[in-house]
Amino acid sequence: MQEICNAYGYTLIQMETMPDHLHIFLSAPPTVAPTDIVRKLESITANKIFSAFSGLKSGFWSRSYYIGTAVNVSAETIRKYIEAAIDPGEVHALTITDGDDALVISGRLLRSLNRLRNKVLRQLQRAISKTKEGSRKRRKLLAKKYRFLNWIERRIEHILHTISARAVRWCLKRSVKTVYIGNPEGVRERDCGRHHNQRMGQWAFGKLRDLLAYKLKRHGIELIPVDERGTSGTCPVCGEYTRQTGRVYRCGNASCGFTGIHRDVLGASGILDKALDGSFTRGRRLPGKVEYLRPQVLAPQKAA
Repeated sequence: MQEICNAYGYTLIQMETMPDHLHIFLSAPPTVAPTDIVRKLESITANKIFSAFSGLKSGFWSRSYYIGTAVNVSAETIRKYIEAAIDPGEVHALTITDGDDALVISGRLLRSLNRLRNKVLRQLQRAISKTKEGSRKRRKLLAKKYRFLNWIERRIEHILHTISARAVRWCLKRSVKTVYIGNPEGVRERDCGRHHNQRMGQWAFGKLRDLLAYKLKRHGIELIPVDERGTSGTCPVCGEYTRQTGRVYRCGNASCGFTGIHRDVLGASGILDKALDGSFTRGRRLPGKVEYLRPQVLAPQKAA
């Protein structure tokens, strides 16, 4: 399709492949009739496919097709139905938006399990260090330690699967075909003290990203990493950057004073804006509906 569009002066903006049809979003000169565009795309692609696969019969394309124009809506309005962005985080595991709606998935349960793991392991290690090597008491403590690790790792893995599954379900409901995810490597490598560094070290971003990529790929959705620097701190109204401390965004520009939106929702909106336009757009429209979700998991029996 890209070769045909280049040959005839069309601009292929986006294409979505479905099991029995295609969605093509393109731009063409006003002198070209839409029916001529469809006829050229169908005839040329059919000839190439029949040449490559001689066993195929005629009638590759159906006679019916639908044509819609972007006269009364912008390209961004059309794009939002097939593209979304994710802002990963430690407090809120994922914040995803398509420019119109947003979903914030809490990661507090993951953080509490990491704290529990640190606390129990510290107690067990302290008790083990006071026993003799090869003693019966040490063997019992080591067995207890490994039972606890198996139990809590299963819980953490289950929550990660729950979070990724809810995000994928949200994308499927909105026919999203491309998802841009922020890359937080700069935040994780920053030295901000012992407690912050410990939280960043235990943040399972890589595992969650791999689960997302795997599940999205099964449904034909592409996951693309994007540099997220400045996305949560750049004002969508005046374009100035302000370092944030709370959950609610507040612009530091006295003449602007924009506030009221969740910082992670703004970050996801900024990632989408940055991925589509290459920079931040002043006065861009922000998600109007924000849904908050706290993953609910079954609590297994506590390890002995």
